[in-house]
Amino acid sequence: MPEIVLYHLPGACSRVAMTALEQCELDYEDRPVNLAKGEQHAPAFRKINPRGKIPALLVDGRLLGENAAIQWYLHRAHPEGHLFPAASSSWSEAQILSDLFWLSSGWHPAVRANMMPIRWTTGDPAPVRERGKELVRPMFEWFDARVSAQPWWFGEQWSIIDVYAYWNYTTAEEGEYDLSGLDNLAAHRERVEAWPAFRRALKREDAARARMAALG
Repeated sequence: MPEIVLYHLPGACSRVAMTALEQCELDYEDRPVNLAKGEQHAPAFRKINPRGKIPALLVDGRLLGENAAIQWYLHRAHPEGHLFPAASSSWSEAQILSDLFWLSSGWHPAVRANMMPIRWTTGDPAPVRERGKELVRPMFEWFDARVSAQPWWFGEQWSIIDVYAYWNYTTAEEGEYDLSGLDNLAAHRERVEAWPAFRRALKREDAARARMAALG
């Protein structure tokens, strides 16, 4: 088995990569990176990931960055984890990737503008947060309608994209986005929170958070 190390931060989008590892039932080491202390910019971490970002996955010493890429790699390397539906053709595979890239390049930045607007401006962050809320609204309303007729993003089958969607809308909520009225999304939230791999990831995050607190 390859040696796998995940660099992450509890509560951050790296939770999606951690849930993917748990879903595939892989043996891995998790190493938290304290972004609040700027550890992502430290020379030690820059040697691991020159981009200074998490999640960062090391597989036998080889680096793979970016959440979407990590999810897709794990899906292809460990199909037994069923992270995404089986693709019947190159076209259907491209459609799955299209959804994944949409969350990564559309939802995720808009949520960040809503949750942490100071990263997007050197001036007043209030207009940035407001614009972030405007951008995510049609996405969340679309998803609420989608899961009104099916339990998961891709229908009856859970996928890691459900965890990525969950991270997006719950992070937006932390950034003062009001999710009330999106009842189908709320039901989806309960299903994700009950998923065994997700629960294991949360438990592992709690342990990592305790280690970080002990270091001060």
